[in-house]
Parts: sequence; structure tokens; C-alpha cells
Amino acid sequence: MLTLEKEFMKQIILIGVAVFITSCANPINLHTANKYFIGGKNNAAQGKWFNARMSFGRAWTNADLGKAGDRETAVYAYEYGRASGAICDWVEAERGLLKALELDTKTNGPVHMSYVELGRMYKAKGDYLESVKYFSLAKNKLDEIQADTSDSIGYASILKDYSEALNKLGKNVQASAITKREQEIRNVFKGRESRHDITPYGKHCDQNSLSYN
Repeated sequence: MLTLEKEFMKQIILIGVAVFITSCANPINLHTANKYFIGGKNNAAQGKWFNARMSFGRAWTNADLGKAGDRETAVYAYEYGRASGAICDWVEAERGLLKALELDTKTNGPVHMSYVELGRMYKAKGDYLESVKYFSLAKNKLDEIQADTSDSIGYASILKDYSEALNKLGKNVQASAITKREQEIRNVFKGRESRHDITPYGKHCDQNSLSYN
């Protein structure tokens, strides 16, 4: 009887330790994810897209381990996708951006951001059918939030990419209409700059398998 009681107490202690470790894992992983995210942003700002992709990937992994909220995880997946696209890893770029879109759709987040990035990523890849599909979705969402007035030049830049993808598919009439709207906006808001940087998709393929320190 005494042996059974000791064994029972031992199991209780082990379960308690396991619960304690699990309860501590969340904040530790979330803190680690944030540190990697900041590192990724710093690397991206320096043009070190391979290193940025590694950092964002680790942020995403730690977010999953730490059971981060969907919105937080969406940001990590989104940045991972962008960085992957910059170094021409199209498979991972697609995976990250589609995951961000999935989570933002689930949480009523800024889906237009993923739509724009997917449109630009597919355009850089040369997949113009997919590019046009996502630019169309992006434009609908951006028009709903009146992006032509809140970030006029950023919106115009998206229209420019959209029209170029349409032209690649031979949809010249649609492309001309989009280009006309783009030029109208640029003429009205001369001297303004976009509030957002454009991801350099396909511009750093040389970093695809290299690490810059």
C-alpha cells in the first residue's frame, strides 16, 4: 500500500512539473517569436532577405509552439512569405502568404494586404492568371476602405501592377481602364509618396541559398 501511494505521489509530481513546463512554454515561445520577428525586420531593412526569411520562419514556428493568436501568427506568416518571394522561393512565398490570408479571413483581419502581396508575388513569378485574380480581389477590398484617398500613391502603384498583369494576358481594354484610373490619381496627388514599401519580389534570387552576416 505504501509503495502504491508513493507511486501515485510520484505521478502527481511529474504531472505537476509537466503542467508547469507547459504553462511556461507559451510566454517563452511568444517572447522568442517576437525577438525573431524584430530581427527579421532589421535584416529586411538591410536587404538581407535570406536572413530575414530565416528569422520570420523561426518567429512563425515559435508562434505555433507558443499557441499565439491567429492575428499574431498571420503577421509572421505574411512576412515569411514576403521575404521568401524576395529571394525567389516561390513555394514558400505562396505558403506564407496563403496562410496569412487564411488567418486574416478567419479573424476579419486586413485580407487586402495578403491579396496585394499575392498579386505582386505571382506577377514576379510570371503566373499572370493568379496575379490578376488576387489583384482583382485586392482592388475590391481597397475600394471598400477608400484606399485611393487614405494612401493614394500606394493604391496607384497597385493599379499599375494590376494593369501590367492584365496586359500580359492580352486583356488590354481592362488594363487601359485600370491605367486611366492610376494616372488620374497620380495627377490629383502630385508630389505625394506611398505610405508603404513595395516588396522586392524576385529581386534577390542570388540570396536564395546564401546567408549574409
